[in-house]
Amino acid sequence: MKKTVPILIGLCICGLLTGCKLFEDVSPTISLEELQSAPERITLENRDYDLKTYLNRDFMPTSPPNGRPLMAFIYVTATDSLEFPSHINADRIWVVYGSRVWESNFSDEPEPPHSINQLAKFARNGPKWGPEIYVDVIVRVIGSDNQRHLLKASHQWIYWSS
Repeated sequence: MKKTVPILIGLCICGLLTGCKLFEDVSPTISLEELQSAPERITLENRDYDLKTYLNRDFMPTSPPNGRPLMAFIYVTATDSLEFPSHINADRIWVVYGSRVWESNFSDEPEPPHSINQLAKFARNGPKWGPEIYVDVIVRVIGSDNQRHLLKASHQWIYWSS
């Protein structure tokens, strides 16, 4: 009995730490300063692109009591409304809330509906920030020359569904 008490206490502490997500924020692969200095419009091959987002937390009755984690839908948008080039892609997302950063790859699931001048991606299992707060969203866009470009959408609202 004496040996099982410390083991049970240890398991409870581990469960609390992982359940409370005390370690959800990890150091991003790019500094916060570099993320915050990303431009809100980039030019690739003589075309301009900006970033549109839809961020959501689900609080539907079937959700856990504190809601589901953040889902981020992003749309890299060609401002000229012409068809989006198939050789341009996005592979990484950062969501910044104050000094906290969530970094993720995009989902392999099919793209969400979008216009012909957009590249659409989404990421799941983000942090449980908000809802009803503003964050900055940064994505890494890969051009035809394999160059990587950061693109930012500032002051983006996290919506909630119930």
